[in-house]
Amino acid sequence: MACAAALSAATAFAASPVKRSFAIVTEPETYKHCSAELEIYRKAVCTDGLDAFLSVKAWSCPDELRDSLKAYYSTRGLAGAVFIGDVPIAMVRKAQHLTSAFKMDENGNFPMRESSVPSDRFYDDFDLRFDYVCRDTSETNLFYYNLAPESPQYINCDIYTGRIKPSAKRGDPYGEISRYLLKAAAAKSENNQLDHLMSYSGSGSFSNSLAAWKDETITLKEQIPAAFGSSDGAKFYVFAMYPKMKDILLNEISRDALDLAIFHEHGVPDRQYLTDTPDPEDVDGYYADARFRLRRQLRSAARRGKDIDTLKAEYISRYGIPSEWVEDWDDPKYEVEDSLLDASTGIMLDDVAKTAPDVRMTIFDACYNGDFREDDCIASRYIFSDGKALVGIGNSVNVLQDKSSSDLLGMLALGYSAGEWMQQVNILESHILGDPTFHFTASSDAVKPDLSSTDIKYWKKYTAEKYPCDVRGLALHKLFALDAPGLSELLLKTWKNSDEYMLRLQCLHLLAHYDDGNYSKVLKDGADDPYEFIRRKSTFFMGKVGENWMADELAALYLRDYNSLRVAANVGFVCAHFADSLFLKNFDKRLEEAGWIYDKEAFRKKAMSTFSLAYSIESGTGKIFTDKNAWGRNFYISGMRNNPYPQYAMPLLSLVMDNSESTALRTEGAEALGWFVRYHGRRELISTITGYLESGKSMPREVRDELVKTRARLEYYTR
Repeated sequence: MACAAALSAATAFAASPVKRSFAIVTEPETYKHCSAELEIYRKAVCTDGLDAFLSVKAWSCPDELRDSLKAYYSTRGLAGAVFIGDVPIAMVRKAQHLTSAFKMDENGNFPMRESSVPSDRFYDDFDLRFDYVCRDTSETNLFYYNLAPESPQYINCDIYTGRIKPSAKRGDPYGEISRYLLKAAAAKSENNQLDHLMSYSGSGSFSNSLAAWKDETITLKEQIPAAFGSSDGAKFYVFAMYPKMKDILLNEISRDALDLAIFHEHGVPDRQYLTDTPDPEDVDGYYADARFRLRRQLRSAARRGKDIDTLKAEYISRYGIPSEWVEDWDDPKYEVEDSLLDASTGIMLDDVAKTAPDVRMTIFDACYNGDFREDDCIASRYIFSDGKALVGIGNSVNVLQDKSSSDLLGMLALGYSAGEWMQQVNILESHILGDPTFHFTASSDAVKPDLSSTDIKYWKKYTAEKYPCDVRGLALHKLFALDAPGLSELLLKTWKNSDEYMLRLQCLHLLAHYDDGNYSKVLKDGADDPYEFIRRKSTFFMGKVGENWMADELAALYLRDYNSLRVAANVGFVCAHFADSLFLKNFDKRLEEAGWIYDKEAFRKKAMSTFSLAYSIESGTGKIFTDKNAWGRNFYISGMRNNPYPQYAMPLLSLVMDNSESTALRTEGAEALGWFVRYHGRRELISTITGYLESGKSMPREVRDELVKTRARLEYYTR
């Protein structure tokens, strides 16, 4: 009844244009318990500038809700929506290329629930097309969909979305919603500029590289300069600073003044991994630490069904330790002590509830901290706490370490809402937990372009040097979305003339889609860029492009920047992406000429420990094209999604077109070809795929569907 009323209002709206609208989507049970708070929140959003309205229905499936949102978009100028309560969750499959890192086998080796991505891109990108698969039989709010072959193979959100999903296990889901809505409504009347931030890099993040960590002080000052005007305005922490960072960070997120927290860390739905166990401070500490680690390893082995007596004997022999070091692994006393020590290395759900964070917005640059298919998750626990926390930006599955988590982040300092910012930078797994209309107060002189403009001249105006870094970056993104003529040259010019790290990074991102030679130029420059992240990504993507000269560039890069651990690791990832061991030949030549290397033999030995695994995998991959009986053909083809070797692009396509190969292998190969988007010969791939699809030759439907998707993915990178 309520949904029909909303649709009726949408139809009437078309005759008299007003400001852009916002849909508050919920279901009857939540509405029954929280109707007063929903109305208070709706009025607050209206007062804040949007035409907010309620859309209440017992949604039968995601398609029904998506159709309603599309209708609102057409008739009410819908800007965004928030899903409150038990709103259906779309579990997306056959779209792993739209994630940053998620590549779990979808062919039956893992449960559908685990191999799918919970994603609200189903709701906020109307151009994407999906094929319904099924409804989960036990968790009936989960619905599975495949990304259709004919769909666009990239994300370009039409609206923004957020989720407010409470925990039933905590016993008061409607109370949680009601309290949150009152908190979100009250925040609309606050005058709060974004001028206090905190960033933390956890153990294992960025390979524990201080070279990777230090540059965030520069990038955040470019994006959020107001935070750098006081002693407590911008704080930067790394896992190695104190024995126990957990207490420090819990204190930080409890600060009423803290506007934004950024956590670069590892995570699961119910935990933020902050540190390893604290480094020992004396001999007794090393002794205790060694015994703790042995107990932990033995308990882990026991859970996996390993023979503990055999393992204990192995440890005693290998390390030359007395037997008592491993005899207490299952002693209840030590289990309690070890559990407490382990708890000190991470933030758990109960820690968040007790702490009641006041930080208004938190970015969880981590795996699974925003997994809203679970009953509870870290990002949700922050916002439902008794503190002033309002928004968590989290990922519903695992996420790439080398992902830029702060693209266009300066939009928040200009007064754009969390939803407006995320709409520009969304990937399949990224989500807003909380109120997507939340925004900080803009300063009186803030420059805030109209995001709804589709005028190329309008956006070109904002690329001028007088505008802030992320206004210019936003303008470049908008011009890209509008397919503005001459943008590649403008990006190259901006790249060469700007000294702002984050603006150059946006140029690097966008130029990847142009096949006119400019991308290779910025990759060459980027390999020697002062910003470590640009060096890191330039390193990685030179291997994906695979032009021969890049092998020598990577060899030179390694020699001058091997102490930047993440850069060196990326050279190790891609060194084998050239035929005939071209990288190693250039590396040996460069090393021989390097007069500043003290011990060349030791240097080469250490470098080869970085390169050898890549060459081993490349060698195994090459064999699958020359020997149909080679071991692990499926394994190596699947691995080419992470390692799209340029030298094997055309051989892989030949395998896909070979009718004597199995349908499963050909289908997997056709999908893997979709990861060759940066390959310098991708136009040849597209041409050959098109010729094959249009040849009239018989091929399995699965192969054809994957080739259609792959061609679309490659074409998106050939402007």
